[in-house]
Amino acid sequence: MNEATRPLNEPTLPRKTFFSGFALPLFSWGLPFHSLLVALLFGGLGFSASGVRVFAAWKEGVVLLLTGLVVVRAVLGKGPRVKVSWVDLAVGALCLIAFGFLIGGEAWLRIELPAGTELYGIRDIAFFLLLYFIGRASPEIADDPDTLRRLYILAVLISAIAIVEWLLVTPEMLVVLGVASYFQDFLNVSAFTAGNEYGLPMNYWTRIGNVEMQRAGSIFLSSQGFAVPFLIILPAATAWVFGAVRRRSFSMKVEYAIIWMGLLLSITRMTIIVCAIQLFLVVLMLRRPEWAVAGMAVGVMTLVASLLVVPGLPGFVWDTLTWQTGSSASHLEDWGKGFDAFFSRPWGYGLGTTDQSAVRFGVDPLTADNAYLKYAVELGIQGLIAHVAIFVGIGTAAFRVARHGSTNYRRMFGTVVLFTTIGVMINAMTGVVFNAPVLSFLYFWFGGAVVTVAQREIRQRAVAPAAVQPAIDFTLSRDPLVS
Repeated sequence: MNEATRPLNEPTLPRKTFFSGFALPLFSWGLPFHSLLVALLFGGLGFSASGVRVFAAWKEGVVLLLTGLVVVRAVLGKGPRVKVSWVDLAVGALCLIAFGFLIGGEAWLRIELPAGTELYGIRDIAFFLLLYFIGRASPEIADDPDTLRRLYILAVLISAIAIVEWLLVTPEMLVVLGVASYFQDFLNVSAFTAGNEYGLPMNYWTRIGNVEMQRAGSIFLSSQGFAVPFLIILPAATAWVFGAVRRRSFSMKVEYAIIWMGLLLSITRMTIIVCAIQLFLVVLMLRRPEWAVAGMAVGVMTLVASLLVVPGLPGFVWDTLTWQTGSSASHLEDWGKGFDAFFSRPWGYGLGTTDQSAVRFGVDPLTADNAYLKYAVELGIQGLIAHVAIFVGIGTAAFRVARHGSTNYRRMFGTVVLFTTIGVMINAMTGVVFNAPVLSFLYFWFGGAVVTVAQREIRQRAVAPAAVQPAIDFTLSRDPLVS
């Protein structure tokens, strides 16, 4: 039994291109399973570290190939025609700043770092910006319904896995799969695994009252690694549920509940709060205020019920709100170090001197747990300004598309990018969110695409302000999990 979507004002669905039909699905499905596959190959099956590292570099290799393809298409005049945007200049400036530190950082700053530190540093702070230019050359993803539908299916899948993991998977099972070896010997971040006998990341558990609670990590192997991609996955799933179909079936409501249950089991407080804000704003933007109010009511009732039923939860919430938890103390310490480092050398300390990039090479990180301080300390005030300018530019373009896009899919796409930008900017205050490849790769790809779409919409309105495309109903499955 099928049900129709609302009219999309789209005469035809766009044909699949190499970018929308192959490259984007490859990243959308490949990146979430990346850590699990690497851990299984290295820790579980015992493949050599060098061989597994070659495999693990598939994502960077594909990005470079796609970037080369974009350049060749542009030279041959076969790509989409775009005008240079000031957002392009901001992204390009940040890339040049990072590359300048890579080439001359050690000589200029007179610092000595272990070999490879700066290469990993530029990967963690700027490499994913290449996806922005790939997005600029592939605006068709904004018109493809599979772009958001795919992320909806992914959200249901990884959340269902998280629920099963929380119920059935023990720490011993994760050790057998190679997770402990992956973090300690492959990533060389044993500092993150201290405090437990299994050698697993210490954020695999959290204390609520007097009880150590296991946190879901799904296929990402850590709770934060699982939760942070929801900054883009949840807005996409929400836009699909509330914007693509006229009536939501019972199965879709169950699937959306599964998404939220999986996220809540990660017990990643800041990200959960940000995702709740995103849910409210996305539903409002899609002109569904009744669902926004209903969502708030359900959230409040769930919180009250949990406070009454779960022992120790009221104290846990109070300690979180008053910054008395261990993670809060860690944040404050890392931020203090970051501010001291920034004000002592505002032009930057160089690549690989902060956060996990430093930890992997045995370097004492100058700061952590704050993306803004990461850019400020590594790339200086100039890097921080470019970083913030990128958010402002992508967010502005996304707002224009969300409000004035000529089709429903474009408006949904703009809404997703807009509230992902807001979510990232908030969550970046307590974490380096772009350490999650699912978020960093997809966000900048989508960001580049939305800038191109915004330019096209402006040109179309200038050329034919009174033109209206015919509205045609398209039929989708009642359940988006079924093609």
